Amino acid sequence: MSELKRILTDKDLWKKSEELKRIFAALEKMGIAEYVHFEPSIIRGLDYYTGIVFEAWDMAGDGRAVAGGGHYDNLVSDVGGDPLPGVGFAMGDVMVTLILEKYGKIPALNSFAETVLVTVFDEGLIGESVEAANLLRAAGLKAIGYPEVAKLPKQLKFADRMGIRFAVVIGPDEAAEGKVTVKDLSAHTQQTVAKGEAAAILQQFLAKP
Repeated sequence: MSELKRILTDKDLWKKSEELKRIFAALEKMGIAEYVHFEPSIIRGLDYYTGIVFEAWDMAGDGRAVAGGGHYDNLVSDVGGDPLPGVGFAMGDVMVTLILEKYGKIPALNSFAETVLVTVFDEGLIGESVEAANLLRAAGLKAIGYPEVAKLPKQLKFADRMGIRFAVVIGPDEAAEGKVTVKDLSAHTQQTVAKGEAAAILQQFLAKP
């Protein structure tokens, strides 16, 4: 037992492994050796690892490991694939979130803030909606089409929930006249414009805060 304790506390034990010496030499060359240290007490719970295992922690050492993984030679073949060695790891979403919050690194982003929703009025106008979305994309705008025919309030509620500010509506009247209605869901305003002018109008709106 005393010998085991000695091994588990020997921080220089890696120097007896040619593989670990190569790894630490490479880390030194990469300029990141100061962020990596040998920890003989790490034990990963999965038995498919066949080589080095590792964990990633916040530099302050708080909480639990952010990520953990290691080297495996047989995992791919064990699940039916060709023999292929590899290195993999898994990250803990809770710990990643906690660390990002701790250091104030969670950005206030809305990935749909500059996206335009093109609504689908009915089955007969799906083609019009697809064409309108393509015209917006061709002009460099982000546009998504609602995935099914549904009542307009439901589609606009979806846009609001996703943080989408602008929606394009093409009903029978607009389609007959080659126009679309651009709705500003934030300002609760709308205007009907020629289909070919919608992209320029939306670009102007999106350029405003």
